[in-house]
Amino acid sequence: MNFPFHEHEYNAQTFKELNLPNQLVADKTFSACTFEKCSLREATLQHCRFDDCKFLHCDLSLLNMKECSFKNTRFEHCQLVGVNWAYTNLTQSKQSFFKPVDFVSCVLNHSTFMGANLKNSQLTKCIARNVSFENANLSHANCTLTDFAESRFLHTNLSEADFNDATNYSIAANLNTLHKTKFSLPEAMSLLYGLDIILKE
Repeated sequence: MNFPFHEHEYNAQTFKELNLPNQLVADKTFSACTFEKCSLREATLQHCRFDDCKFLHCDLSLLNMKECSFKNTRFEHCQLVGVNWAYTNLTQSKQSFFKPVDFVSCVLNHSTFMGANLKNSQLTKCIARNVSFENANLSHANCTLTDFAESRFLHTNLSEADFNDATNYSIAANLNTLHKTKFSLPEAMSLLYGLDIILKE
């Protein structure tokens, strides 16, 4: 398929079944656009902006992002394995009124959100194994029904986040900010294991 993005800005357009592995997409702005069943596997997004966009059933694994911006962008049923969000505005707009991204029923394995602002975001029904959330802000985030096996939480703000029915998380209560954070049993028992206490079976 020929490269489809020749304009600088795109508004309210739908892109279906684009296949752009290893391609460079640079200096583009997408507003209220929908990407459906597209593949950007191992592609590079550079200086791109996504406002009020949706990605549905897309393969974005190993996507390389450089200085990209997201506002109210939703990913559903997407593959986002091995993505580094450290060079996007998720780490720069910590006081932004708008939430940057939502993830619903996505695979986020081996990715990093180190230092990211995910306040009010959704990470629901996802598989997020071996993901770094170190120094991230997940306050008020909806993390329900997500598998967090081997993921790292360190100096992470989890105030009023919802982990009900999430599984396999390992969160040290003394190394993260927990304030009115919601957990459900039996998974919440894991919060005790990092404390200097003795548990009787």
